[in-house]
Amino acid sequence: MKIIEGSLPEENSWRVLVPLTPGESPRHTWELGLALAHANAGELITAVIIPDATEQQIIRARKAIETAAAHSGDHANIRGLIVVDANYEKGLHDFVEAAKIDLVLANGDGLIRQNFNAIPCAAAITRGDRTPAPGNHDTPPIHRLLVPTAGGPNTIHALGFLLPLTPKVEITLLYVALSHLGSHEETLGHARLRQVLNQLDAVERIQTKLVSADSVADAIVAEAKEGYDLVIIGATRESSLDHVLFGNIPQAIIQRCHTPVLITREPQQRFGGLLDQLHWWFRSIIPRMELSERTETYMRIRRNSRAASYFFVLIALATLIAALGLIVNSAAVVIGAMLVAPLMSPIVGTGLAIVLGDTRFLRMALGSVLQGVLLAVVLGAIAGLLHLNEPLTPELMARTQPSLLDLAIALFSGLAGAYALSRSNAAGALPGVAIAAALVPPLATVGISLTGGHWQEAAGASLLFFTNFVAISSATALTFLLLGFRPTPTQKERRSVQIRSVRVALIMLGLVSLLLIGFTYRLAQQANERADVHKVIINSVAEVTQAEVVDSATDLRIEGDLLNNTEPLLLDITARSTRTIPHAEVVALQDQISGALQREVRLTFTVIRVTELDPVQPPTQTPTPLPGVTPSATPTATMLPTATATQTAVPPTDTPTVLPTLTETAVFTPTPTETPTITPTPLPTAVINSLFGLNLRATPSTTAPILTRLDDQTVVVLLGNSETSNGVIWQQISVNGLVGWVSQEFLTP
Repeated sequence: MKIIEGSLPEENSWRVLVPLTPGESPRHTWELGLALAHANAGELITAVIIPDATEQQIIRARKAIETAAAHSGDHANIRGLIVVDANYEKGLHDFVEAAKIDLVLANGDGLIRQNFNAIPCAAAITRGDRTPAPGNHDTPPIHRLLVPTAGGPNTIHALGFLLPLTPKVEITLLYVALSHLGSHEETLGHARLRQVLNQLDAVERIQTKLVSADSVADAIVAEAKEGYDLVIIGATRESSLDHVLFGNIPQAIIQRCHTPVLITREPQQRFGGLLDQLHWWFRSIIPRMELSERTETYMRIRRNSRAASYFFVLIALATLIAALGLIVNSAAVVIGAMLVAPLMSPIVGTGLAIVLGDTRFLRMALGSVLQGVLLAVVLGAIAGLLHLNEPLTPELMARTQPSLLDLAIALFSGLAGAYALSRSNAAGALPGVAIAAALVPPLATVGISLTGGHWQEAAGASLLFFTNFVAISSATALTFLLLGFRPTPTQKERRSVQIRSVRVALIMLGLVSLLLIGFTYRLAQQANERADVHKVIINSVAEVTQAEVVDSATDLRIEGDLLNNTEPLLLDITARSTRTIPHAEVVALQDQISGALQREVRLTFTVIRVTELDPVQPPTQTPTPLPGVTPSATPTATMLPTATATQTAVPPTDTPTVLPTLTETAVFTPTPTETPTITPTPLPTAVINSLFGLNLRATPSTTAPILTRLDDQTVVVLLGNSETSNGVIWQQISVNGLVGWVSQEFLTP
């Protein structure tokens, strides 16, 4: 495409293009284009596309522009251009994009068959725009327009740029109810007419009419005879514009109607069909607000988005409440701060300003958000002085590791917040939205973390707030768009601001999503590594000390970077055990955990003494030996008769009296008897040197059954056997008739 005469417009105004062909007179097409350009405060552009730049082609193109301009009357805002392109369709497409055309308005009865399927903007083509009678070169002005509709988007879009013609031009919206469908079809027709008027905020500017007939085409042709200058029909959504032009109802109307017919189509977009379906589906769920309701909502949100004195007071109070709640680790206090904070209003105002393309409103809302953020961070840093040199509480840590779930929460919070602010009957949901949004606690966390020198945690909390801000503003923008907030078609400057703002919002949303994906992946890695560390610790504690870690969430505290093996892990373990764990076993436990994790480990081990009781088998009482009495070698109490030394009193006589013999009966009994004992050869002895006592085991192993518990300073007999097992030297001993094994390091000769 090459422009050889004329220039493209520089002003960012609404533009309608009327392509011309040498030798034709567009009549109503030209008249409608002039009226639309004037009513929408826009500009009429006419272009003649020629295949080559020969002198003859250029002269004919100039004459076509001059002829059309002669019928323009007082309309001076007309721009004519001559374009050279061998491919007419491609040249028209490129020119529409270069000139930023909003509506292409062409004559379908001209010498060149128009094909608008590849044109991205709105398109309209007239049929039956017949040449006037010889000697009559004037085109009658347009006073009355008939717009038949079934409630489709093409008709609504056409009425959008036709509405500024009122009240000078009378527009009648017609719905034809098929008579054989009965009264239900008429009820549906009235509902469709009300829906179209509500979509355009044109209840008092457009007339409506409903007729009942056997044929839709017959009813439209009959109504067009009532003095209308132009019949405007929206193209059906099921077929292309060419199919609509030459078949079905439009073709029947064109052939039989003496009034010119204009068939319109809304701008074509990529995935346009899917977007239209989604748009109409959302419309059925979220009804469009009335103009008065939208005006009231706009004024209320704009007023609350201004950074007034009360705004700063509430931000300060909410930040101090949140900071103290985070420091004392109180979730209830943090929730209270969320209810006080007013940051939600300017963020919602940002979304509304994006939809409306209101630059001034957008700057004001963003300025309020920025001032509130700075104030909250500064006050959070001051409150952090109360928490110097202290570890971060769980409430603080919970706001330093954002994930994709936080993005989803913020999106749904924004949708709910915008809807609640727009609907007075849903205002009760605002406190819940404020709690879900959680805007001030992350900012207080940033200040506290900066004061304590926790830079990584401060960055995580900052990302959480930025995520909430971007997601909430984007979600509110979508909600306001569905509720009917948007600039008018003639506000091209606001529309360009809207498009740029939406692009920036989408870019920021994508950037935040990528950052959160990285954070979420790292959190998943840490969770898996933490689970593996917990498993190693629990198994090692059970294997080395025979103790038990009951609750890994409360009995295990791990400090350090789980994903960095060069840094030591600080482990604080609390275990339950029926005995006291000696220091040597704690050292062995630390070595085993360090070897399993392949990294340095620093261990703090706390033992809670517990007693194990079996309700089925009660504990057996062990008799305590008396001093100087050797306990029986057999623990079974067998009550057998014992020999008793009997002495009979005999008067003194010189004759020796035979006394009864004292008989020893070899019977083992738990009852102490003063029986003669044979004194064995003394064996070497030792003393138990363990403050918490020592277990006497059946075999030389830490997993062997425990025979009894020996207290500190208990005297034991050393037997001749000793063995080494797992680096521990075991000594066989005897104490109180029991023979077992103990660790030699706890024996003192």
